[in-house]
Amino acid sequence: MKLIDMHVHTTASDGVFTPIEVINYSLSKQLSGIAVTDHDTVGGIDEAIRHARDLKDYVVVPGIELSTDYYGEEIHILGYFINHKSEKLNEVLDKLKKARVVRAKKIVDLLNMKGIKISFEEVEKVSGVDVIGRPHIARILTSKGYSKSVPEAFREFLIKGSKAYIPRDKIGVVEAIKLIKAIHGKVVLAHPGLIKEKKLINKILEHDFDGIETYYPGHSTEDVSNFEKLAKEYNLICTGGSDFHQIPTEEDIHEDLGSCSLLLNRIRKWKNEFELRKE
Repeated sequence: MKLIDMHVHTTASDGVFTPIEVINYSLSKQLSGIAVTDHDTVGGIDEAIRHARDLKDYVVVPGIELSTDYYGEEIHILGYFINHKSEKLNEVLDKLKKARVVRAKKIVDLLNMKGIKISFEEVEKVSGVDVIGRPHIARILTSKGYSKSVPEAFREFLIKGSKAYIPRDKIGVVEAIKLIKAIHGKVVLAHPGLIKEKKLINKILEHDFDGIETYYPGHSTEDVSNFEKLAKEYNLICTGGSDFHQIPTEEDIHEDLGSCSLLLNRIRKWKNEFELRKE
């Protein structure tokens, strides 16, 4: 039985494991593959693919998780089997990367005004070389004792309505879908159970989606049942993933790698289409 985790983050965005480390860790979890779905970046994909070449029958799905806006709510969209070298894609990602930097600097400035002494240089050091995000700031706040944990740092300082929340420029849902389709990817609605305005889910799915992330650590049994029904209604594939960022702590909002995995056969059609494109 071959299993794949279809929602995995690396140090290219806000994960703590490098692509190589994630793959090695996945092997200890008896996984046969992962989808690298970093936030608004494809920076970890090539390293993962190179490392997987030496592993028999191991699958790396090139993917991305795009943050979008839909009627004022942040909606995450997963793109799978994408052409991650597309100039069109990377032009958009470069703009999003710059917007993240601007936002992070504003958050740091606001924290400083409130007596929370961290620097943007510290954020850059934690984030590495690619995308800067709120989790990097949260880790610094935690390491310096301003919060007891990353989730607490988010609740107190970084989410909407908290002390240092700053909104970020995002692309729209339709734009994200068109972008993923233009680079021959499959479009999946990420963790719909986390969408606050539930009435938006059906509206969103009226757009050109290929799948819905049905199996997710934050979804209840009722959520899963509802999303399976929606998948049938809209003729979508049910996908799932752990949304892995790091080995979870007691209060971590994410789960361990492989905690929500799929039979590799479930995405076989997509994988076959991708292999044909490469040939």
